[in-house]
Formats: sequence, C-alpha cells, structure tokens
Amino acid sequence: MTFRQALSERQFLITAECSPPKGTDVEGLLRKILPLKGRIHGMNVTDNQTAVMRMCPFAMGLHLKGIGIDPIVQLTLRDRNRLALQSDIIGMSSLGIKQVLCLSGDPAGIGDHPDSKPVFDISSPELIRAITLLNGGSDLAGKDLSGPTDILPGAASSPEGDLATEKKRFEEKFDAGARFFQTQVVFDADRLDEFMDFARPFGVPVICGIILLKSPAMARYLNEKVPGIRVPPSLIARMESCRSEEWIEEGIRIAAETIRSVSPMVNGVHIMTVGAEERIPAILDLAGV
Repeated sequence: MTFRQALSERQFLITAECSPPKGTDVEGLLRKILPLKGRIHGMNVTDNQTAVMRMCPFAMGLHLKGIGIDPIVQLTLRDRNRLALQSDIIGMSSLGIKQVLCLSGDPAGIGDHPDSKPVFDISSPELIRAITLLNGGSDLAGKDLSGPTDILPGAASSPEGDLATEKKRFEEKFDAGARFFQTQVVFDADRLDEFMDFARPFGVPVICGIILLKSPAMARYLNEKVPGIRVPPSLIARMESCRSEEWIEEGIRIAAETIRSVSPMVNGVHIMTVGAEERIPAILDLAGV
C-alpha cells in the first residue's frame, strides 16, 4: 500500500528515512531497505542532510520505487532557487514520485562544503504554495503548464521547540497547502499532547518523529547541536548504564517505548535510524506496529 492510499484510508502511518549514498553505489542501502517493503507506507529520502553532498534525493527515490518502496522526497531551500525547485518538482511528478517534504535545510557551514553559498530564495510555506500551484497547472510566475503535477506536499514541525513559534509556522504551512506533517524527534509525550491539542483541529495527519539512539554521546550531541530535540537526562542515564555493546538494543527499546507512548495522540510515526535502516523491523516488532 502506498503512502497516499494509507493516508486516504486513515490508517496509522508508518514512515522511515534514509540518506542517499555519497556516490553512485546504492546496492548496499537497497539491501538494508528491502525488508521494509510491506511494513512501511513511505520512505523519506533526505536532501544533502547535514549539508553533506550526496546523490540527489529524487534519483534515490526512483531506486526506492524500483524495489517497491514509496518515496517521500525531501527538498531543501538551502540549495535551489525557485526556478530549480519548480523544475525538480515537475520532473519528479513526471517520473511518478508522489510526495515531497518541504524543508529549509541544515546550515551549509556544518557540512563538507562549508564555503557553498546558501540560497533560501523562498520560504517553506512558499515552496508548499508552489507545489499547490503546480498541481493546479500553473507556476509561481502565473504561467500555465503543459500538464499539472500530482504531488502531495508535506511540511515539518517541532513539537518540542518553542510552541508559540511552532504553532504559527504550522498554521502558515497548512494555509499554504501542506497535507501532512512529519515532526522533529519527540521524547516528551506531555509536550506532544499539548502541541496536538493545537494541531488536531486542522484535520491534517501528524506523523511523529522517532529516533534510534545509538550511544550516550549521540544523545548528548542531539541536545547540544540540533534545535528542537530534547533527549531527557533519564534516557541518557539509561544509555550510560549499559555496556557499549548493549547501546543499540537499549536504543531500540527506547524507540519502541516512545512509539507506544505517542501513538494514541498522532496519525503515525516516522522512524529515523541514521544509517541503521536494518534496525527498523526490530523497532516495529517491539513497538507492536
């Protein structure tokens, strides 16, 4: 079942995430992802995540389609102006890619090409609006297309960020045409519940971000370096109490526990394993989804 079919049938949505390779060899990544066929509704493909240059996400999306996984292609505003963004969206639609997640993108200075010039020609709501217009048969300049696109635009949100700011951004993205939301990583169910009290009346699916913690150092890094993520000290202490060879299994347990705690509040979960896609089935099994 595709992501769009599951969404239209109001199923509990399960998505995951992969980063394209830094090169042309996709075989190893596809081998790790293939067991997820039939277990997830869509697989996000990141767009030069952490500003590290990798294969373009829509090419990786086509590789996923080839093994029967429905891609959700991420597009960032950091690397393309409005001409390139619209051109890429039209191209993806012509090739049968049906979903795009609209993101700003990580700062260029943290990646492997720190001297690259960030673009940010338009905002995330404007990119969502561009997809809405392209689906209707015209572009941002008001020019007609020879054929409309068929792309479901999605947006991101951070329930554990500043709630006033996140609520404002959520509404702006919804008004621009966002038809699903995937959140940043969530650990605090109470904080998520407060966010969902605001988001639920919009009637748009919210898919909660879940991450596999691989080590105490990773947990501390997320707190220090990634805005909108708060790994509780109690979870860091749990990881620290384990031997290093037990960290991954403890991270799987934490991810599964988080899925069980947030599932009653949201429309799905989005699992991020940062290169450990082979661990996703174990998380799903333990969580019972």
